Amino acid sequence: MVRVLSGIALGAPTLLVVWSAPPVLFLWLVVVVALCAAWEFQGLIAHCGWAGVRWEGTLDVGLLILSFWAGGLTPGVALTFIILRILVRSMNTSDRKAGLAGAGVSVLGLLWVGGAGSLVVLIRLVDSGREAIVFLFAVVWANDIAAYYVGRAVGIRKLAPSISPGKTVEGALGGLVAGAVVGLALAGWLEIAGMGRGWALAAALILGGLSQVGDLCESFVKRAAEKKDSGTGIPGHGGVLDRIDGLLLAAPPFYYFLRWIAAG
Repeated sequence: MVRVLSGIALGAPTLLVVWSAPPVLFLWLVVVVALCAAWEFQGLIAHCGWAGVRWEGTLDVGLLILSFWAGGLTPGVALTFIILRILVRSMNTSDRKAGLAGAGVSVLGLLWVGGAGSLVVLIRLVDSGREAIVFLFAVVWANDIAAYYVGRAVGIRKLAPSISPGKTVEGALGGLVAGAVVGLALAGWLEIAGMGRGWALAAALILGGLSQVGDLCESFVKRAAEKKDSGTGIPGHGGVLDRIDGLLLAAPPFYYFLRWIAAG
């Protein structure tokens, strides 16, 4: 029940901002969420023993997202500056191998959290961007919720026991079905440029599969850090990174999918 209530408490205001607020307010919502997720990621890699400065890695993510919003040459300049900062930082460590490993993981976090956040912001700016964001969030959330509850109710076969023992094949299939149903239902209500029911079904299945892989990726990081959750800020869910891990892998391909079908 706590999981459901906290999910509603977070999901309802988020959808309200997506649907009713101007894009710039949505930008700042994404930035705040990404900063929290990046802070948690930096904490996890610190537990893995990799060198890094937590607040620097967090601010890098915010800078990358804002640079994509600004557009033009800004993303390239920002990315160059960030990579240079990470490499210089790694050279100042006493253990060169640990410094190099830390630099690599820092770039991973930058692209994983910051890159996904940047493209979520850009989705809001495409034709029917508001509707596309609702579609993305609803499909990923439906997949996550159904996978959790179906897995608990009838799950038997483990999906990836060495990474996330609680996830089951039955739960994963239940999540894909739920996401597909929600995607088809929304396709009949939302008008997303270039997306009919066939494209909506394909997108929902792909997004569902990617969100589950994203969940496993974050579980892998937590397993390496020997942590159950990325944080404790969301009752019943853990941290912010725990809540958005599926979106981080699903959002980037969805952005390019929208651009492709719109161009076609």
